[in-house]
Amino acid sequence: MKNILLPLSLQLLTAYAQNTSTITIPATNGSIPAGAQNGCAAGYYPSTDTVLYTLPYTYPQVLSIIGNYTNLTWSGSPDNSVTSNSTTWVPGTARFYSLGGAYVIETITEYSKPDSGPYIEIHTLAPLTIAAANVSFYAAYDAQNWTSVCDGKATTANFTVGMCATNATAAAALLHSIHLTDARTVGSLLGGRNFTTCQALGSNAMTPNTTTPASGGSATGLGGAAGSTASGAASGLDASKVTGLSSVVLVLLGAMML
Repeated sequence: MKNILLPLSLQLLTAYAQNTSTITIPATNGSIPAGAQNGCAAGYYPSTDTVLYTLPYTYPQVLSIIGNYTNLTWSGSPDNSVTSNSTTWVPGTARFYSLGGAYVIETITEYSKPDSGPYIEIHTLAPLTIAAANVSFYAAYDAQNWTSVCDGKATTANFTVGMCATNATAAAALLHSIHLTDARTVGSLLGGRNFTTCQALGSNAMTPNTTTPASGGSATGLGGAAGSTASGAASGLDASKVTGLSSVVLVLLGAMML
């Protein structure tokens, strides 16, 4: 797997430092608000969340579902409902769609789709409000990484987001639910089998870790990490690395509040 986790944590912090625009909801472009002392705009608080999920399907099978930046049917958007400002998926390319009544703008900061994997997509998320959850948030760093595991017989998804929200705990729980549902939907579209171990697939490779790092954040600031959000088939690329990413982000963002 491409070792991008630590550099991505640095990208997140850089993005917080370079934000220059004001908050407008619904967003009119992909700009991210300027950060205050805690790294977020006034009234917003930093938070992180990671979802790890392993599917008993090959990387090419998974890529056939998730490998189109403007096709989000696997994420609940109707076919042909996602538009874009470009047909070339490079940094600066944005996509536009609706989610729970909110207008979503996601702009690519890194995109890689080699035939052998991993599929890496990192984008910003312009400010939005999910009325049903009574929360507004935006993200300088919203990433997904789909990597082949179990000697190519399975694929692990890693969704990691660093965001600012009016209620950081609620936003982390919401994004966790969305990303976990997305991963499960990909599995359902491919046949609905559940992952157990690499050995069950005829591979002697080490089975990916089956825990998920905790979500971070609170309604009044970072606070402590929320409780573990592991679920049945959740699995890790490398739990120590992902936990390390969340810890680095939390520690560095915490330092920004001093």
